[in-house]
Amino acid sequence: MSLSLLQALKYRSLDTPIHRLDPRVKLLASFSFLVTALVFGDYWGGMLTVATTIILTQLTILELAKSARYLLTTIKGATPLVALVFILSLLGILDSPLQTLEILYRASASSVRFLAFLTSFNLFFLTTSPDEFGQLLLKLKIPYVYTFTFVAAVRLAPVIADEAQEIIDAQRSRGVEFERGNPVKRVRALVGIFIPLLINSLRRAYEMAEALEVKCFGASERRTSYREIRASKRDVLASIITISSLALALLARGLGLFSGLP
Repeated sequence: MSLSLLQALKYRSLDTPIHRLDPRVKLLASFSFLVTALVFGDYWGGMLTVATTIILTQLTILELAKSARYLLTTIKGATPLVALVFILSLLGILDSPLQTLEILYRASASSVRFLAFLTSFNLFFLTTSPDEFGQLLLKLKIPYVYTFTFVAAVRLAPVIADEAQEIIDAQRSRGVEFERGNPVKRVRALVGIFIPLLINSLRRAYEMAEALEVKCFGASERRTSYREIRASKRDVLASIITISSLALALLARGLGLFSGLP
């Protein structure tokens, strides 16, 4: 699995209509993508069609946010996982009395649906700053300690991925090969990545703990924010559109409008 998969968690600070939306609206949109992918779980109930529509819709929205290429990078990084899901789905139904085209359709539908799951929250993380994310969690009445922990993890995941890539490049410059040799040699080569990465991660965690202790983290339960998130008319309209789209998808599922699609 490529480290580029973690680029989905890396916020890009841009001035676009999507970035200016209330984070609650973007969370609602991402949640609707996930629910829609979950609901359409029947092979002949439009699974492939709906999953593809979810991915294309996110690409369209992220194009407005000037971040579509990062979603494509995430999809590229997820290719090994998607291929694994395709192979496992294929092996699971090879012994069934189905025609070849139907077997390939089911395996493809499962793979694309998994990709829709994997990318359902890309819109939220790519266009929502960690500060807005933290305020959103606080609005949802989540304790600040857990909010800080989660936001810190989201902040550090892309940093650790970039650091791992730098270590890999440094090891390759020294002649270490990760793609060649038997599995034992490959595992030994990976040790040269994980040990420096683990040491740097522990050092970073120790420095962060010291900084929090110096700033008396948790001494006061009352907290204020420099900027509060407030919903505008544009956010209300976007929420109505999102809820209406989800309701139409659920209605279509209930009526079986996509049943029988090849």
